[in-house]
Amino acid sequence: MELKPGAPGLGDGQELAEDQAKRAMTAAGALVLQMRRDAGYSIATLATMADLSPGLLSQIERGQGNPSLTTLIKLSQALKVPVGRFFGADAEAGALVRRDARRRLHVAEDNLVYEMLTPHMHGQLGMLRAQIAAGWDNESAPFKHPGEECVIVLEGTLHVWVNGTRYEVHEGDSLTYDSALPHWYRNPTDRDAVLIGAMTPPSF
Repeated sequence: MELKPGAPGLGDGQELAEDQAKRAMTAAGALVLQMRRDAGYSIATLATMADLSPGLLSQIERGQGNPSLTTLIKLSQALKVPVGRFFGADAEAGALVRRDARRRLHVAEDNLVYEMLTPHMHGQLGMLRAQIAAGWDNESAPFKHPGEECVIVLEGTLHVWVNGTRYEVHEGDSLTYDSALPHWYRNPTDRDAVLIGAMTPPSF
């Protein structure tokens, strides 16, 4: 998992990128640790609530390991916080978000990249760009958050399940649904898919 405010600049070496990823995992682990302690949970209690092993949770809190998006979804639901908390701190106040300064959530284990298109998640609207890896799905840990969501597929094809109903969404198609209902995605193809998602309120 790599959490950072933007991609490294041209000319940055692999060593710098790896260092940034390591620091990002450490920050994410510290956030999980803080939220667990604030909620008054032991490692064993939170691990049970999130259906994770205590060992894996301990590794995450120490900034080790490489949690998948499924793991992050389970943790966010157990802690009753949006998955978007793992983007890290909000960008500085302002209206304009430069392409190379978007806050990113890169889940390396799943080869997924989420980018925040709005400057923060505290307004009336949230927007994300997501790159969904070939063959990926989150059936085992569906999203479920209050509000309404609309997604448009820019590249590829996605199967989207909303409360048990499957929609096949092709390039250029859009789908709107009640995001309080369990929903999950599958990329049934052999190439990455890209979507833009808008939600109100921002609750990813």
